[in-house]
Amino acid sequence: MIDKLTYDQVLAISKELSNNAQIIDKIAQERNIQDLQDFSSTVEGYSKFLETIVNMNKDADNALQDLIKMKK
Repeated sequence: MIDKLTYDQVLAISKELSNNAQIIDKIAQERNIQDLQDFSSTVEGYSKFLETIVNMNKDADNALQDLIKMKK
């Protein structure tokens, strides 16, 4: 969990952000709006950041479980 969200919930949010960023980017490109393209790029980057955080937390959980097993 990350705060009160499960990993699956965070990944779902990440995917939704990524999908919406692609839609925004397409509109921005069609209308040649650079600021909007920059915004969609930032949203896409945040989506990838969330995925990375989930993976790091999962790895940390696994490492902790291994340490707990070794302690017993």
